[in-house]
Amino acid sequence: MKNHISIRSLLGVIIALVMSVGCSQVSTAEFSADFTEQQGDNSKSGKIYVKGSSYCLDIVEDGEQILVIVDPEAKRTVVIPVSTGEYRELAIDDMASVMNDPIQGYLYTATMGEEKTGGVETINGYECDKSVITMADTDVMSQWVARSLNFTIKIVGHGSPERVFELTNIVEGSVDDSKFEIPEGFTKWIDPATLPVEPPAWAEGIPTAPVMMPPFQHDMSAGDIIRIKVEPGKSLVLKGVSKTDTEATAKVIPFKDDRPLKKDSWYNNLGAYSHKHETSIEADEFIVYVYEGDITLTTKWQEMLEKTVAEGEEIRLPLTIWEKIETRLVNLSDGESVAIFSYFEEGTELSENIISSLKWRTVTLKEQGEVHYGSRSYYGDEMVFSVKKGKMLIKLGQFDRWKF
Repeated sequence: MKNHISIRSLLGVIIALVMSVGCSQVSTAEFSADFTEQQGDNSKSGKIYVKGSSYCLDIVEDGEQILVIVDPEAKRTVVIPVSTGEYRELAIDDMASVMNDPIQGYLYTATMGEEKTGGVETINGYECDKSVITMADTDVMSQWVARSLNFTIKIVGHGSPERVFELTNIVEGSVDDSKFEIPEGFTKWIDPATLPVEPPAWAEGIPTAPVMMPPFQHDMSAGDIIRIKVEPGKSLVLKGVSKTDTEATAKVIPFKDDRPLKKDSWYNNLGAYSHKHETSIEADEFIVYVYEGDITLTTKWQEMLEKTVAEGEEIRLPLTIWEKIETRLVNLSDGESVAIFSYFEEGTELSENIISSLKWRTVTLKEQGEVHYGSRSYYGDEMVFSVKKGKMLIKLGQFDRWKF
C-alpha cells in the first residue's frame, strides 16, 4: 500500500472534523454535504455523509480517491485509498492521527487555553452555536455547530494564514448504509513492521558466536559477531570506534527467537553512543555485527527501573538529574491496557498547567505485546506511572545520553 503517511497527513483536517464530532457530538440528522478546506493557496474539497453516529468522507486528492469512514461508537477510523484495494484501521484516538488532526489539536488547545461561547451565528442558512479558544487574550481556534444537525459545519484555525474548513450544499435526507461499509473485495493493510523478519544471511554465524557480558572492551573485524543477553532492569550502552582512518560499519540488533525485531537496514551504524532499551519480553539478546572495517567495541549496563504493574498499581521513579526520562511500556494483557503518568515535587502532584493535560499523559496499548516508548520531559523530583486498566511491563530510566 502506498503513501500511508502522506495520505493521513493530507486528510488531517477532514478526519479531524469527524473525530471531533465523534468525541463530542452525535448527529440527530441524516445528510450529505460538500466540504472545502482552504489554507493560503492550498485547498481541498470532497463530500461528507452523516448518519447517526457514523460519518464518511469521500475525497479526491492528487488524482486518488480516498474514503474515510468513522465509527465513534466503535472508536474506529478507517482510511481507504481506493486504488490500492486495501484499507487501514486506526483507533479514533490513535496518537498518529491526533498529531495530524487540527481539531484534535483544537481539543488539546482547549485544555491549555480557555474555551468560551461565541454566541449564535448563521452559517450557510443554519443557526449555529459558536465556540472560541483563546490563549493570552488571543483567539486561536473557532468552531460552529449547527443546532438542527448537532454537527460542526465550520472550523477556523486563526493562524497565518487561516485554515478554514466548511460544509456547504447540505442536503438533509436518507443516506445509504453502504457509505459506511468497506468496499467488497478490499483487504486490510498490515504494517510490514509487525510481520516476522527473516534473518539476514550473516545470522547463520550467530549460534557459534561468543556470548559476552558487559562491561567489556573488545576488538572486532568485518564478519565478527558478538551476542549479549538481555537482562531485566538494565539497558545496554555501546560505543564503537574505528581502529583505522577508514570508516567502519557495525550495528547492534535486538533478536527474539532467532529473528531480528526489524530488518538490519532499519538500525543505525554503531557510533560513539548507542542505547538499547528493549525488555526481555521483546528480545532475547542483542547481536553486534561488523559489516566492514575494524572497530573497538566498548559496552556497559545502564541500570533501569523495571516492574510489572497491574491495574490499580503504580511505579515511581525518583528524578535526580536534569535529563530526559527514557520510558518503555509493554502490554502484558490479552486486550487493552491503560496507564497514566504524572510528576510530583516533594510529594505533591504538579498541576496540568505545568505538565500538560491528562489526555496527553495517557498511554493506551490495545494489543498484547504492543510497545510504547519515548523520551519524556523532566519535571519535579519524581515520575509516577499508574496503571488504570490491564497489566504492563514498565521500564524507566534517566541518564546523560552523551556520556558513556
